[in-house]
Amino acid sequence: MNPAKYKEYISQYDIRRFVDAHRQIYASALSEIRNGKKQSHWMWYIFPQLRGLGHSRNSNYYGIADRDEALMFLHEPTLGRNLCEITMEMLAIDDKPIEEILGEIDALKFRSSMTLFDSVYPDYIFSEALKKYYGGKADELTLKMLKEKANENEVLVRGGIIGAIIGDIVGSFYEFYNSKSANIALFTPSTTFTDDTVMTIAVADWLLSGVPLQNTMPDWGQEYPNRGYGGMFYEWMFYNEDKNPYNSFGNGAGMRVSPCGYYANSLEETLELAKQSAEVTHNHPEGIKGAQAIASAIFLARQQKPKDEIREYIEKTFGYNLHRTCDEIRPVYRFDVTCQGSCPEAIIAFLDSHDYESAIRLAISLGGDSDTIACMTGGIAAAYYGIPTWLVKYVTVEFLPQNMLDVIERFDKVCAERIN
Repeated sequence: MNPAKYKEYISQYDIRRFVDAHRQIYASALSEIRNGKKQSHWMWYIFPQLRGLGHSRNSNYYGIADRDEALMFLHEPTLGRNLCEITMEMLAIDDKPIEEILGEIDALKFRSSMTLFDSVYPDYIFSEALKKYYGGKADELTLKMLKEKANENEVLVRGGIIGAIIGDIVGSFYEFYNSKSANIALFTPSTTFTDDTVMTIAVADWLLSGVPLQNTMPDWGQEYPNRGYGGMFYEWMFYNEDKNPYNSFGNGAGMRVSPCGYYANSLEETLELAKQSAEVTHNHPEGIKGAQAIASAIFLARQQKPKDEIREYIEKTFGYNLHRTCDEIRPVYRFDVTCQGSCPEAIIAFLDSHDYESAIRLAISLGGDSDTIACMTGGIAAAYYGIPTWLVKYVTVEFLPQNMLDVIERFDKVCAERIN
C-alpha cells in the first residue's frame, strides 16, 4: 500500500460532518417523516447521495465520495442507526406517492440515496424502499458512477500492522461487554484504541529506529497513559527504573508482536525478533512462545502458505492444539489473559475465517479478552486476506492520531523496501 494513502484518507473523508448535522436536525427530520411530509431542509445529510449528482454547495459538501464512504456512513453508530430508522419510517407511510412526501426534487435524491446504500448493503430496507416507491428501479446514474469509482479504487489493502490495530479497535468495546456471537456492530460509541495499539506502534517504532524497547514502550505509554495497561506492565513502564523483565506469560507479548511478522525476511528472523519483543517484559517461556506463534503465523500468512501448513507448523513448533473450531471453543471459553489461553484461540479464529472481517468477528465471538484476541487474529488475517479499504479508511480517519499514522506509514514503506 502506498503510505501516502493515509494522508489522502484524512483529507478526503470526514464522517463527522454528518454526525454534527444529525445532532442538530435528525430529530426534526424524523418527526416530519412520521407525520408523512418533509417540511424543512435536511435531505443532503439525512439521505446523502454520491458527490457529483448535485451542484449546490451542500450537495458537494455532504456528497458521499464513494462506496467506501457509504460503508463508513452505515457503520458509524449514530449515522447507520438513524439512516435505518428513518428509512423504516418512510416504508411505514401508506398510500402516498414519494413526490407528495418529499417533493419532486428530493424524491429524485431519495432514489439515488437508496440506490447507493442498497449497492453496498443489498437485500435490506434500502431495497424495500426502491420497491415501494420506484417499482424496484434503481437510479442508473448512481450505479454508473459507482462502477466508475470502483474501477479507480483498491478493493483490499494488503497486509500491514493496521490489520492488528483494527482488530484491537473493534474489540475494545467487547472486552468489557463480551459477545458470544459474530453478529455484532463493528463500531460503537465507546469504540477506541487500547494499549494493544499503543504497544504495537511502540514495537514498530523499535524496529524502525533501533531505540531499545525499554525506551520506546515507556515513551509511547506516556503519550497514551490511560489505555488499559495491565498492572505489572504499567508498573514496569512508569516506576521500574531498571526496566528488568518480570517473567510474565500474559498475552501482551502476543498482542504487540505483529510488526515482527511483517518486518522479518525469514522465519528464523521472525522468531528472533518476536523473542526480543517479548522478553523485555514477558521473559517466561510461555510469553516468548505466544509472541513467536503469532509472529510466525503472520509471516507464513504473508507467504500465502496454505492454512493446513500454518496449522501444522504452529502445532509442531509451539505445542498448541489448533484442531479445534470456534464453535467448539465458544461455549466454554472464559476470560483468559495468558498467552497459552488466548494465542491459540486467536490463531483458530483466523483458521476458521473466510476473509478479514469474518476473522475479526469470529475472534470477538469467543468472548474473553476480546480486543487482544482480535488484535492477534487481525494481524494474521490482514497478511493472508488483505483488509477492506473502507475499514482502513474509517479507522484512519476516526480513531488514530497523526503520530501513530506517521509510524504506520514509515513502517509500511520500510517493509515494502525490505521485500523488494
